[in-house]
Amino acid sequence: MSLVRIHWGVWDVSTSLPLQLCGAAVILSAVLLITKNYRIYEVVYFWALAGATQALLQPNLTRFGFPHYRYFQFFLSHGLILTTAIYATTSFGFRPTKKSVVRVFVITNIYALLIGGVNLISGGNYMFICHKPETASLMDVLGPWPVYIIPLEFMALLSYLFYYSPFAIYDFIKNRSVESEMSYE
Repeated sequence: MSLVRIHWGVWDVSTSLPLQLCGAAVILSAVLLITKNYRIYEVVYFWALAGATQALLQPNLTRFGFPHYRYFQFFLSHGLILTTAIYATTSFGFRPTKKSVVRVFVITNIYALLIGGVNLISGGNYMFICHKPETASLMDVLGPWPVYIIPLEFMALLSYLFYYSPFAIYDFIKNRSVESEMSYE
């Protein structure tokens, strides 16, 4: 994407770096597919399901509509993040754990702090930390800046728990059936 922006003469440090959560997730997805690293999987899994899904439902494409290159690039990259998370879950046998939820929540917050520093230096708005997106989004109901950041934290954690819940339910049912089998022996 940066090469295209350079070619068009619109590259800017405040908007062109792959520092949005999904931009970082695209890079991490490629690394995950090459290395099959479980720690990277944890991040990709939650950022894909919580972040990329939200981006696909409410795309921030203010200047680039159909049939612009950026329109297709946006949907393809976000779709591939989701595809990578699902592929790694089904093909590599990876799955998130309770600890994954906590670990990725902490990683996300550390990343947000680093990106806040980048925003301060560059004048950017990566991760929408400095202001809400220009297009309508779920953030619109969370209050003004900087108030919306606190509910966004809770939404991220709840979202991570939601996307972990199928595995938690499966484990609960499996453990209950094992316990009931043991009680009959």
